[in-house]
Amino acid sequence: MVVRDYLADKKEERITDEMILNVIRESEAGFVGTTEVSDDERIGLKEGAVRNRLDDLEDEDRIHKKRLGHPERGNLAWYLADEERERPVSAERYWLARVCEEGRAISGNILRIGGVVALAGMMTLLLSISADASGIQIALLQPSTAGTVGYALAVAGFANVALGGVLKFGLSFTETAITRQSAPTN
Repeated sequence: MVVRDYLADKKEERITDEMILNVIRESEAGFVGTTEVSDDERIGLKEGAVRNRLDDLEDEDRIHKKRLGHPERGNLAWYLADEERERPVSAERYWLARVCEEGRAISGNILRIGGVVALAGMMTLLLSISADASGIQIALLQPSTAGTVGYALAVAGFANVALGGVLKFGLSFTETAITRQSAPTN
């Protein structure tokens, strides 16, 4: 199998997965059975193949299953994982919404790191000011050294906070716009 064929197969799998997720998202009950998914004309797979895709989606923690009725022989009900998007999105554009979703998580980490670095910088500045006011003459606490380091840390931290905030806002806005504009066609 050539790399191009492998990538094309993976793309088709991801599109099929997103179509299956859209069937669950569009369900009024909030869950669906395997037969309900395989009967949807958009999916185009037999029940066994749908069951395999649902199992794979469960392994990826995108959906969960619960057995209804008898604990061993009851029907399986598939429902979305908590962190999965609630609104349906076009299967052909899902990847862009997913990139935005992952980017928001990364920008949240940038915000946290920036906050910690800014706090460390401000604390170092305060340490420098108090060392200068107290007349303490320790090599690391020299007002000029500690002040410069504190100022640099504070500026870098606040720059990270600004960058993380802008990224998080921009990616949230982009994801919302993509989700609204790419409503799947029935």
